[in-house]
Amino acid sequence: MSVRDLPWLAGVDAGSASVTAGRVSVGGWLVSPSGPDGSTVRLGGQVATVHWERGGTAVPGVPADWPTWVWRAEADGDHLAGVEATVTAPDGTELVRVTVQPPSGHRMPSPLGEIDFPAADADLTGDLMVVSGWLLLDGKLPSRVEVEVDGAAPQRARLMLPRPDVTSALPGEVRQAGLSGYEARVPLPMAPGERRKVTFRVRAWTRDGREWNSPVRYATLRRRPVDRRDAEAVARASAFTEDLLARVKAAVDTDHVLVVTHSLRVGGGQFWLSELLRHLAGPHGHKVTLVSPEDGPLRGELEELGVTVHVTGHHRVQDAVTYTAYVGELAMLATASGAGVVLVNTLGMFAGVDAAMRAGLPVAWVVHESFSLEDFAYLNWGMDGLDPLVRDRWEHCLAKADALLFVADATREMFLPWSQPRRCVTVRYGIDPVPVRQALHDSKEDVRRELGLPERATVLLNVGVSEPRKGQAPLLLAFEQVRTTHPDAHLVIVGTHESPYCDALRDYVEAAGLTGSVSLVPICRDPRPWLRAADLFVNSSDIESLPRSILEAMAFRVPVVAADVFGTREIVSDGESGWLFVPNDLNALTVGLLRALDTPAAARERIAERALAGVGAFLDSAHYGQEFSTILKGLARGTGTEERDA
Repeated sequence: MSVRDLPWLAGVDAGSASVTAGRVSVGGWLVSPSGPDGSTVRLGGQVATVHWERGGTAVPGVPADWPTWVWRAEADGDHLAGVEATVTAPDGTELVRVTVQPPSGHRMPSPLGEIDFPAADADLTGDLMVVSGWLLLDGKLPSRVEVEVDGAAPQRARLMLPRPDVTSALPGEVRQAGLSGYEARVPLPMAPGERRKVTFRVRAWTRDGREWNSPVRYATLRRRPVDRRDAEAVARASAFTEDLLARVKAAVDTDHVLVVTHSLRVGGGQFWLSELLRHLAGPHGHKVTLVSPEDGPLRGELEELGVTVHVTGHHRVQDAVTYTAYVGELAMLATASGAGVVLVNTLGMFAGVDAAMRAGLPVAWVVHESFSLEDFAYLNWGMDGLDPLVRDRWEHCLAKADALLFVADATREMFLPWSQPRRCVTVRYGIDPVPVRQALHDSKEDVRRELGLPERATVLLNVGVSEPRKGQAPLLLAFEQVRTTHPDAHLVIVGTHESPYCDALRDYVEAAGLTGSVSLVPICRDPRPWLRAADLFVNSSDIESLPRSILEAMAFRVPVVAADVFGTREIVSDGESGWLFVPNDLNALTVGLLRALDTPAAARERIAERALAGVGAFLDSAHYGQEFSTILKGLARGTGTEERDA
């Protein structure tokens, strides 16, 4: 057998594993037709530093005349439960994977932090257990934090929330203290007036796998009861609305759509709606009237499409009596408009659904959000901020809306318990392909020069309004680590703005010495130049239904590294059309980045092509313009979603 015909073979000497001064060291051997160049050794998910030497003695089981190399690999870590050693060939083929047990001076990490909320034995209102605080283990940020409530399945906390108060309080300089915050929100569904005592504790892990547990605490949750006088007032207001609606008459146009949305400011849900209305008001010939409680820059774009826009002012939902009056106003507006069908955008605009039903109009409700009702209510209206009577109407709207429309099957399945399967329909996002094709005419090199990016760098891109759920802070820390083996990598985060979270991002970039390797870019309406400049797209969000930004990256043939949340798995197949990682886990995010960066450029191109082929059936937004038009016309004519299925 000639040398070039030799197989790739590798072995790990498990008995050689050791730990010294926080470094794991493991040895082994390699047979290759071309020497060790390009081969990779990972220890515990990290790409290790490897020292190669030509083998001087035969390897058991390998012919003596085959050329062998011996290696010694090192990486940061202090592992008690074992470390996984993996050797791969230059083309990415895995040659061997062995878990070794190095002797270790393992110890429980030293915690520094506090559980800020709730206090021990706290008495709380609401049906959501919120646990928040800050934590450093051995002076560093934990890789993962979990919260256990009443022994139920642990819930991963959102990591690396800004804590400038911790930075100022700690003696000396602890660089990671400013991002040491965490928060977990655990739904505990309860009936109005119910009271429950619960136990909770926090568990956390260092980046080298050591675990810390907090003492168990107790708290009591109670959900406020229905106020009898409010219930009577709501009944009177509802009767008054019905009486007025009976006097309002308007000719109904089945092609006229009344749209109720939450805002006309810049945001993902708003961009989606603008793109949809471009199709409905254009090729499909719908007359569109739009109602929003909040004005914004998208108003001009919609009016140019011929959409009539009406801004109502504050979205009133927290107080039951005021909410009922607000719904009555919307119902009269809907009836007088002459629209034949109502389209409501976002989970929080249930008042629009309620108004449509009171006006006797069919309604389609688009739910983008993948939050539990308890979590969504807390985020928007605070602990127990939603009146039980209003919450009841919210649940009633979910149960009775003619159609609930989702962008991902995973989100659809999440809401099935609230409705009926025949009313729940998935219509996936799409994008306008014309601007993408135009942008692809510009060379990557020219675009990078215009944007001020290094021409020869491997550019990782994250696009989205910077906020904790988008995970830009963990992405920064993971990127800091991968730069030790990929010094040419450059991270671009598009979506910063004036906020404490973005301030913390800027502070960390400066403190970590990353200013030359990280670009923090303000929110921009058109991210196409950045997508054209990118080599990898990273979505680090811990909650997403189906990120539109991932579809845009695929259209630009940029391979995707993404958190495995809700609908992402429906368009990204791990290792085939991208790379997935567990959300809210710093180690998992780091390994995800390494897997992508270690993949040769030609292989990344093939992955991007497979991703584009996989979403080709629905990538063009014209498809959902057609589907929505069909659904809305079907509802207006009394055939529900049957026309779509025909």
